[in-house]
Amino acid sequence: MSKGVILFAFNSPKINYYDMAVSTAKRINHFLDLPVTIVTDVNSIPTSIDYSFDNTITTVADSSNKRNKVTWINKGRYQAFELTPYDETLLIDTDYLINSSKLLKTFELPTDFCCHDTTHFLMNPTDSQEMINIYGIKTLWATVVRFNKSKRAECIFKSMEMVQRNYEHYANLHSFIPEPYRNDYAITLATNIANGNTASIEDIIPWNLVHVGKNTTVYKNTDNIFNTEYTVMFDNWKKGKIRKEYSIIKDMDFHVMNKENFLELVA
Repeated sequence: MSKGVILFAFNSPKINYYDMAVSTAKRINHFLDLPVTIVTDVNSIPTSIDYSFDNTITTVADSSNKRNKVTWINKGRYQAFELTPYDETLLIDTDYLINSSKLLKTFELPTDFCCHDTTHFLMNPTDSQEMINIYGIKTLWATVVRFNKSKRAECIFKSMEMVQRNYEHYANLHSFIPEPYRNDYAITLATNIANGNTASIEDIIPWNLVHVGKNTTVYKNTDNIFNTEYTVMFDNWKKGKIRKEYSIIKDMDFHVMNKENFLELVA
């Protein structure tokens, strides 16, 4: 059974996602020892390439999505099932910083599809979990997904395609904001549809997805040790006052929400 990782990377006017994918792939090779396939468009591939992916798949970028009035090419993730050359696949966001071998444990889980449903922010682990709506559907996260070439996994990705193509309808149906399109919401609804409108504990990666928020800056110490600086903003009664908190990350994977900070780390 072949195993590997697939990354989707389409450059936006502000962020070079291809460069992010290169750095992520190098860390995947180092920590997970797995081959990496990139899905991108011809406009994102640089003229001078300093890293060779095991496979490069080009497709047409869907630039219809926008976040904060800036083009955000994150649609088409449902194609992962069709495009992956592997029997067992990890689908990972390019801004997820691999810093351990822990994701290899997902291949040991007795399921053909799994992703995270529980998260915490590095410097604020008591943050409440995100719900897709007020009716109590817990958000699943498309940041890390492991799937096999099974009929059930295929059903989930086909359902994800259906949700993307009819996103405004599902937003109205489930009472969430229809813009921008989010893969997290699409994969939440897709697994719900595939499971007969129920949640399945088998679909869940059994540890938290760690977010590093935009008010936390990460600095590289060594290849697997990072320092963080978290800025705490006080309430109105201490208007203008801030406090800095610090931590060290070692041997732990984490999702860097600040893309500019991610690029600084891997430069």
